[in-house]
Amino acid sequence: MKRSGFDNQFQKLNQINLTEQESSQVYQQVLSKYKTANKRKTTGIIFNHFIPGFATIALLIVVGWFLSDLLQPSINQPGDETPIVVEEEPEEEEMEPEMDEEPESIPENISYACMESYVEPRPDSVLVYFECNHSDPLSYPPVRAVSRDMESDKVEERIEYAILQLIEGPSEEEKEDGYLSIFNEDTAGLLNGIELQDSGHLIVDFVDFSKIIPNGNSSAASMAMLQSLNTTIAQFEDVKTIEYRFDGSCEQFYGWLQRTCQSFQADDYRMDAGEEHKELLLERSDILFNHLMAKEWGQLANNIHSERGLVYSPFSNVGDEDDLHFTKEEVRAFHENVNLYSWSWDQSGAEFMATPNDFVENLLKTSGDYVYEYNEIMYNDSEMGTMINTIHDVYPNAIYVEYLDESDPNSMDWYKYQALRFVYEEIDEEWYLIAIVRGAHNP
Repeated sequence: MKRSGFDNQFQKLNQINLTEQESSQVYQQVLSKYKTANKRKTTGIIFNHFIPGFATIALLIVVGWFLSDLLQPSINQPGDETPIVVEEEPEEEEMEPEMDEEPESIPENISYACMESYVEPRPDSVLVYFECNHSDPLSYPPVRAVSRDMESDKVEERIEYAILQLIEGPSEEEKEDGYLSIFNEDTAGLLNGIELQDSGHLIVDFVDFSKIIPNGNSSAASMAMLQSLNTTIAQFEDVKTIEYRFDGSCEQFYGWLQRTCQSFQADDYRMDAGEEHKELLLERSDILFNHLMAKEWGQLANNIHSERGLVYSPFSNVGDEDDLHFTKEEVRAFHENVNLYSWSWDQSGAEFMATPNDFVENLLKTSGDYVYEYNEIMYNDSEMGTMINTIHDVYPNAIYVEYLDESDPNSMDWYKYQALRFVYEEIDEEWYLIAIVRGAHNP
């Protein structure tokens, strides 16, 4: 039988002992020569030998598989086999805190003492307004004043001193009481100077502290900082408008805050006595309103001065002879009091006589089928009632918070509007409930 060129080469391959590398090279040479020989054949030869050629190609593939299996084990020497690696998913490791950085300390007890603090302005001192911890996490912290002694009567010296005290930040004792500030010992003294112009325009020129407190340009931090600065400066009546600069540049200061250069109106930040205590008294009124509606007389009594007691007025004209007067301990015992009191009256002379508990249920909470909701709250102001509001006439230093249910004027119950005013007065630096004044239609 006539052998093909490939058969001859393959026979020679079986008769030779080859190294692994030589065997691989010979195999590649055989395959290359075979491909070259096939390319030289004419189309006719391919047709004439189609079946043998096809068989030869099939044989080549089989031989290739055979040689691959035969030679593969000998390519890697014993001990050199590449192990099969089965990848396993790594187990989750617990993250441990970095030891080179101490975690921020979280105060165990957050103080809100600053909310109840009030400082009277004095000729020998200036006020400095810091942020104050408060109980509502959804709103910006209010500012509260602390006092710094300053005996100079020159307004520019007083303004400059107040600003210097502000950018030094609160003392350690003040921090414990809940005072906060973006300013601290690192910003202390970073004031180039101030200029109060004849027009009342004040220029405050700081040394650029933007790199010391880089987070100051966040919206919350910048708002708190400007609130503290503006309120501190606005205590001085000679100041009408306020402008801030970094090293003489207004654009540089406001560029840090991502704003355009601007001036603030001092009147927008002046704190009168009522506004300074607004948040405190609003929060307290919310608590006392709920105590009253729940007839929790002991809790209500805790907010009454032991000597002043509590006044109840049926209508807005507090100070009239129809007012009821109770001591602190009488209010505390209301839960078991079965005496009847005149809580209201009308023009016909008919009186609403009831015990303290019935007074709450049948006059403050309902009127027949009408249920009061008290969904409006006013601070130190009211226009509700058919009688003149005399609260500030009788109690000139008082502040009151009004809870109002204003019925639909187009309904049949239009006349059933009703207001409850919690009246406070400061006694020995504490705010006490001195009166509850009802406002209502008096037919």
